[in-house]
Amino acid sequence: MGLGKKGTPVEFPVTLHVNDEELLTIQLTPVHLEDWTVGFLFGEGMITRPDEVKKIVIDESQGLIWAEIEGGVKRQSAEERKRFLTSGCGKGVTFSSVRDAFSLKPVSPGIVVTQEFLVNSMRHMYKEAALYQETGGMHAAMVASTLGPLIVREDIGRHNAVDKALGVALKMGLDPTGLAVMTTGRISYEMVAKVARFGASMVVSRTAATDQAVRLASRLGIEVIGYVRGQMIQIFTEGSRVICPSSETQVHV
Repeated sequence: MGLGKKGTPVEFPVTLHVNDEELLTIQLTPVHLEDWTVGFLFGEGMITRPDEVKKIVIDESQGLIWAEIEGGVKRQSAEERKRFLTSGCGKGVTFSSVRDAFSLKPVSPGIVVTQEFLVNSMRHMYKEAALYQETGGMHAAMVASTLGPLIVREDIGRHNAVDKALGVALKMGLDPTGLAVMTTGRISYEMVAKVARFGASMVVSRTAATDQAVRLASRLGIEVIGYVRGQMIQIFTEGSRVICPSSETQVHV
């Protein structure tokens, strides 16, 4: 159900219930909804391990998801949590403020990559993004390692696509220290926070990163690389884990 009439991308309201409590309604593309549920709950700190999700029931026709998690909605109830609109045209929702994000612990040193790896991985992500190829109006996210690209997921929203990719990586039990998270969308502080909770030390985009994202990533030890187009990349953070033999690299200080 990723394509609408005449190849248009599908945008559909989905309501998530956690332990019989309505948490939120969000616009997304109704594919890989189980991956999204696991990734969203983990990225928001409502679970710390994928096995804390005991059951997920999805009624795609009605746009309803019921998730049962261990110990209840234990971080905070929906009433106690404030919802923050994420940046972007299609507004997503996060329950984490900038202050919450800056309280996260730094990640362990992880993947070291070449400029060629980044360029080739970005090309692969676009090649594998079938819904984007059909519509030109979808976001994609990929979890990749130097051993090869692993997972590509798509959604109308960039945050949702990242949640889906992280969700399936969690379900597969992948070691985050050897992974880079790639996205077609702008890197915001919310996205960096999701990557930090996952434990990866690199996030890569074809486009820009916000100032808050760069500040947060620098604090948490996450490399932020943007504008991966052609043979060009732009490094927004320290850059110590990116091997760049080419003068085409631009480093943001």
